[in-house]
Amino acid sequence: MRIRFPKHYTVLIARTGRSPITLSIHPLPIALGLTALVASPVVWIGSLLHNNNQLSERNEELTDTASQVLSELDSLDAEINSLKQRAGMDKDSQDSPTRVQAEIPPRGGPATTVDAETMLGAANRRLPSLEALLKGEVRPALEETLSAEAQREAAFPSGKPIAATASISSEFGLRPNPFGGRRYEMHEGLDFKGPIGQAIYATASGRIEKAQSGNGYGNHVIIDHGYGYETLYAHLSKMHVESGDFVTRGDLIGELGNTGRSSGPHLHYGIYRQGQPVNPRYYLKLEDSER
Repeated sequence: MRIRFPKHYTVLIARTGRSPITLSIHPLPIALGLTALVASPVVWIGSLLHNNNQLSERNEELTDTASQVLSELDSLDAEINSLKQRAGMDKDSQDSPTRVQAEIPPRGGPATTVDAETMLGAANRRLPSLEALLKGEVRPALEETLSAEAQREAAFPSGKPIAATASISSEFGLRPNPFGGRRYEMHEGLDFKGPIGQAIYATASGRIEKAQSGNGYGNHVIIDHGYGYETLYAHLSKMHVESGDFVTRGDLIGELGNTGRSSGPHLHYGIYRQGQPVNPRYYLKLEDSER
């Protein structure tokens, strides 16, 4: 059943001593006006709630970003502390990015959250000091440490002093006298057999301490590698270095020979640590078939 509204309302306003005033009011404009009056606040409130939700979501995104930035700063600080320890520097826990917590103003309540602007501000204030620490102190100290480590590694005897195909003819330790008799002697190195003239190489960097003939070793070279290490290359047919020369690992220093107290062409190779002979096998990269 359809509701029919009257076409208009007549309002009579009585006046004392005068003719009454008659007003004709149509209901449709009044209804539309009342509807607009009610709808406007509803639309305004809906728009306000929508904008508020957008701001809340944006704030959550910024908070997540700020938390990620602080987490990355924590990781950077841990890396810097690790590098400081590697470089021999003292670990400074007071420089931790977690110090940004101290920059956050105190607030009440156990569930208080920190806004993104505060966290990002604290992170921005902390980052320059970390960068300055890394570039100004840690990096130079680390480079110096790595350089020293590289020098130490280069001075550590490693590998064979002769071609990989050369085989060992006499081991380190007690052995029968190679010239006969019942006596045993201490052999302070390894003997590599090969043809006269085969190239002999330095097994580590260092300074030539001796390049001379005598002492039963014939022509022999002794290299001082520092850090308490020396290597000996004996019975050479030729020497390609002189005392005082500096060599690096792999440099040619002589040729295999049969000089001095030798029963045949070979290289006597010895390693000394703090002046004491050590088994060169511990410093060689030998295949199982060569052992």
